[in-house]
Amino acid sequence: MDRVEEIAFAFPRGTHQEVFIEGVLRFAREAGRDWSYLTAPETLSLSVLDLIGWPGDGVLAALNKPAEVEVAARLKPPVVNISSALATPSVPTSVVDNEAIGRLAAQHLLAKGFRTCAFYGLESVRYSADRQRGFEQALAAADAPCASFHAAPTFGLEGSGWMKQHEALAEWLAELPDCCGLMAVSDYRARQALDACRRIGRRVPDGLAVVGVDNEQVICEHSNPPLSSVSRNDELEGYRAAALLDALMRGQATDRQPPPVAPIEVVERASTATYAVLDSRLRAAMQYLHENLGDPITVDELTEHAGVSRRWLEYAFREAVGETPYQYLRRQRLMSAKRWLAEDRSLKVYEVARRCGFTSAKQLAAAFQQEFGLSPREWRGAQTR
Repeated sequence: MDRVEEIAFAFPRGTHQEVFIEGVLRFAREAGRDWSYLTAPETLSLSVLDLIGWPGDGVLAALNKPAEVEVAARLKPPVVNISSALATPSVPTSVVDNEAIGRLAAQHLLAKGFRTCAFYGLESVRYSADRQRGFEQALAAADAPCASFHAAPTFGLEGSGWMKQHEALAEWLAELPDCCGLMAVSDYRARQALDACRRIGRRVPDGLAVVGVDNEQVICEHSNPPLSSVSRNDELEGYRAAALLDALMRGQATDRQPPPVAPIEVVERASTATYAVLDSRLRAAMQYLHENLGDPITVDELTEHAGVSRRWLEYAFREAVGETPYQYLRRQRLMSAKRWLAEDRSLKVYEVARRCGFTSAKQLAAAFQQEFGLSPREWRGAQTR
């Protein structure tokens, strides 16, 4: 009988970490590994600093402080870092694609018509800088300016300094122009922004649309208003981190810094449920488009609903979102298709096509291949391994 291998979970536990763990468990099951898992029973927050001298077999750790990186590099069992707070070339790392997260948030706000945006991030934290870079690059391509505000991270923060952060954040939010789209580096920081907006009387989403990161449902669904958020592929992150750790435990040659895991989508809730366009006819067309995305609607139907000419609608869409109505409709359908492909693997491609307004699986496949360079089936397979 093979020996049971002990794996330590040295990271804080939360909603998206639980999905990450599901990915770890799936890898162990598919690879036939007999793994036992160590965590802190009451606090559910183990650190690599607690593992000095631990005689286990492998560690999945969130390395957020330099002291943790130093300890991880010296531990006897192999360690895979799952945090992108710091650059950790001395420790194998498997993380999410943070620049892609920023781009996805920007695309969501741009598609809503926002042409002035802002970023709320953290000082000297790598994933914040990466998310901001992706966000600003996507905005720059659309000639949209971006303001920014950075708070000190709370890793190991003690005392009441966090209260001053709230005050400074509220002052900055009050100075942002009207009709602005805000990306916060995480759902926790986005909720702070929403709370600050309530205190200063800033309207969300009409005055300021807010999108976070992680899709923490307890936070997002119980914020006021409910928070839109970038959904990471946490299950795939866990699967790939476990695969990397397994290779290290067996002394196999492997990429110590594998490609990052792409996010899935922006889950829209009330905090961005608006369209930043002044013309009521264009707003009506955009709203009708999104409400009927699963139907085979045409550009002519949009013009009829809005009571405008096709030429006027073409010009208005280009001015507001930088695309023709057809391009905008096609891209929104493709993003919807990606969501269905990722979230419900039991759906056949033709069923996904029907739910997203495509006339056939062939039409969806051709558009998908042209936009993303993969077929729907290939893309779906890449989301699990």
